Amino acid sequence: MELRRARPEDIPAILEVQSANFVGNLEEAERQDGFLSIEFTRKQLEEMADNVGIVVASDEGRLAGFLCASTREFNRSFPLLAALLEQFDQIDYGGLSLASHRLFIYGPVCIARSSRGRGLLRGLYMTLKKEVTGRYDVGVAFVADRNPHSLRAHIDGLGMDQVGEYIFSGKRYHILAFPVLGGKLKKPA
Repeated sequence: MELRRARPEDIPAILEVQSANFVGNLEEAERQDGFLSIEFTRKQLEEMADNVGIVVASDEGRLAGFLCASTREFNRSFPLLAALLEQFDQIDYGGLSLASHRLFIYGPVCIARSSRGRGLLRGLYMTLKKEVTGRYDVGVAFVADRNPHSLRAHIDGLGMDQVGEYIFSGKRYHILAFPVLGGKLKKPA
């Protein structure tokens, strides 16, 4: 398994895995194993890849999973993410408001159904943290309340801190934060 920064030729496979796991394309039973709340266009994925970055897991040339990261500015145009950003002034993390930190938005992350259960989430997460070392101190994620599989994977599996919640279009979302390797923030006790 190769874990690396995404290349332009990875974008079509990312779009395919994204579509196969978007909440609107899944039956209720399929959603129990996790889902994506937002679907990005090719252009938006290319912008993320050029900005903070996208990391991929490639298994013998086949995309096994991906993890995107983007700036606050990139996310302001998406209503669900703009609502997340509005919460940052009121959330304390490491003694400062989230808004005061050098931070990036983590996600979406998706593991192809055929590649789940192999530790890829942790591998993608650690690869991303290395990619952003020195540029950011904190990563912030959000997870839909109706996606307990993803919430457990990020809190119990990766050790992210649940730092807040917000409601958007009548749906509850959990706000998670984590320190970046070598960043100025030390993980709160």
